[in-house]
Amino acid sequence: MWSQVPLVRLIIPFIIGIIISAETETSLFMQEYFLYGIAFMIIVGGLTYAAVFGYSSRWVYGSFIVIFMFLCAYSLTEKREDHGREMSGAFKTDRSLYLARVDEIFVMRESSCRGLVSLLSYKDSSGWNACSGQLMVYTEPDSSLPGIPAGTIMLIHAEIRPVGPPKNPAEFDYRTYLHRKGIYHSTYLKKGQWHVTDRQAAFSLMRFAARLRSALMAKLLINGIQGGQLGVSAALLLGDDSQLSTDIRNVYAGAGAMHILCVSGLHVGVVYLVLYSMLGFLKRFRAGKFLVPVLLILSIWMYALITGLAAPVIRASCMISFLIAGSALSRHMNVYNTLAAAALLMLLFDPYALFAAGFQLSYAAVLGIVSLQRPLYNLLYFRYGIPDKIWAITTVSIAAQLGTLPIVLYYFHKFPMYSLLTNLIVIPLSSFIIYAGFLLMFLPSLSYASAAAAWVLGTLLRLMDMGVSFVEGLPHSVINNIFMDGVMAWLIYLIIISLSVFLIRRNTKMLIIGMTILLLFSCYRLYLHYQHKEQGMFVVYSVNKHSAYDVIDGTHHVFMSDSAFLSDEGSLNYSIRPHWLQKDLVEPDIRILDTLHFDKKNRGKMLIAPLPWLRIAIWQGKLPACKPPETRLKLDYLVLRGICPFEIEDLFLWFDPGMLILDTSVPWWKAEGLKAPECEVDIWVVREQGAFRVPGSEFRVPSSECRVPNSECLMTSEE
Repeated sequence: MWSQVPLVRLIIPFIIGIIISAETETSLFMQEYFLYGIAFMIIVGGLTYAAVFGYSSRWVYGSFIVIFMFLCAYSLTEKREDHGREMSGAFKTDRSLYLARVDEIFVMRESSCRGLVSLLSYKDSSGWNACSGQLMVYTEPDSSLPGIPAGTIMLIHAEIRPVGPPKNPAEFDYRTYLHRKGIYHSTYLKKGQWHVTDRQAAFSLMRFAARLRSALMAKLLINGIQGGQLGVSAALLLGDDSQLSTDIRNVYAGAGAMHILCVSGLHVGVVYLVLYSMLGFLKRFRAGKFLVPVLLILSIWMYALITGLAAPVIRASCMISFLIAGSALSRHMNVYNTLAAAALLMLLFDPYALFAAGFQLSYAAVLGIVSLQRPLYNLLYFRYGIPDKIWAITTVSIAAQLGTLPIVLYYFHKFPMYSLLTNLIVIPLSSFIIYAGFLLMFLPSLSYASAAAAWVLGTLLRLMDMGVSFVEGLPHSVINNIFMDGVMAWLIYLIIISLSVFLIRRNTKMLIIGMTILLLFSCYRLYLHYQHKEQGMFVVYSVNKHSAYDVIDGTHHVFMSDSAFLSDEGSLNYSIRPHWLQKDLVEPDIRILDTLHFDKKNRGKMLIAPLPWLRIAIWQGKLPACKPPETRLKLDYLVLRGICPFEIEDLFLWFDPGMLILDTSVPWWKAEGLKAPECEVDIWVVREQGAFRVPGSEFRVPSSECRVPNSECLMTSEE
């Protein structure tokens, strides 16, 4: 079996090398010439050993190759990390004038615009100096920015900062995400701090593809495809999801149809079928046997380029290219070998693609379909065509879901219950939408033919939206807040593999192995549940210009915040809920801090949490006007919120805290004023240092004590 898939054997040590290099700080300091020397020694040594000891010792030569693939992957990843460390200190940190090139067009968001630029040079007292590196740019909302084509030269007056780490526990690590894309810095620009020139950078294939994508999207607009239909068609046809609204994303995600809005192997397959039909006449000529494969491969990669070279598109384009080449050379291609070749090609160019969710989902789905679809399809037989087609689509969906289930639960913590029903609707419709969309793009604008194609496309899009909305509106369409860590995801994969082998080959040993792993999974889940039952923590979250606190005891907790933040569901889901999910917490007992707002006399107010072994107070407003007491209030932690209209010395006349915590509702200028150098108390500025957490060992509540503070445990007092 292994002899038929040599590339699978090679990619396994390659992947291991990438993971170890990315997750450890050990450096091998390998240069290119060192690797070349190792390769030469391995080849010569392996051939010599095989010649001396014979064919039976071929595993030794294979071991040398495995080691070489591991070292290659380790070296490639290490070089990327070294480049990242160099880029982290490459830019000036004070505000300077930069010459930049737009790499990705700006996208309008709710409160800003976002775009990606490459810095070309900066100006200082000595003049213009060359620099390089990509920069994520955020600006104040400006409707003119999205119209700037890729390759445009801009002048920006920017204060560049390294992308910061997550500010809250379990929050999405945006810094690592950008680092793995080669982006290490960001900036925010106000109006007047950028100027768009009329200059264009030199030709670039990627920028040419971005302009072509913009032109094709404009063609959709001209032919009346607007609003939500434009967002869906642009994502489905061109791989541009910038026009998708949050409502559309939520509806498609709830119905389990988000994969349709990502250009994938389905789209590349349709492009291949269309082009193969169009170029069929060339086979009549002698040169057609070789000309058709070349044109097909070039066209497929042109489409991949237009769609932004997403991981699923590259994977599908590589596979189809290998299949076309194999067919032209009359060679049989093993599908697993082809998958491994496509993955190896991608990882050679970008080792960090391995950690992208899209890369993992794409290959997991294809492996699931290739391995399980045919055995599942053979379980039932239908005499008539329509039921047989429905069953075929259903088995494809089941196989893909089994392949991607652990990854989906690990990254998104939700599961769409009716995704099989959704796929019966969207897979046939999306195929026709792709045909109609491509036809519209190639027809002359504002012609009768293009109007007819636009009407067909719009009708198909409406039908798909209606079907997806219907499924999403069914009761219990999504199971949310499913806790899943990496160990559990791997155990589920082992269960799926062992039980699938049992069902396909009727191997009783695999059933025993699968049930054993299932028991291990249950024991691990019970162990985590026990740990979560014993946890305790006090958290001050970092939420911009708001206050948010958690008092956690076991799996129960009291969440305190202001009403403005509680109404911002997006910020709550991004900054807070991942921590609740990580700690396996139930829905919180919510307390609104607005009751602590200033009254007409602007008196200060305090919230005290009388927890066992820990005294925490939250203060807002002015200090009392009367004489301070002789004995100060002894506290473990004092949290300040609001504008804090007092001096630090006056605060310590009333309180004796072990640590002072300034939450993110305290303005930055006031926080700077409170950080007096002569202050002997440790101060934690949440805005700068991130969320503050009291260690669990310091906070743990005995089982005999009061558990989650209730309305009697939390009290307010006025001085």
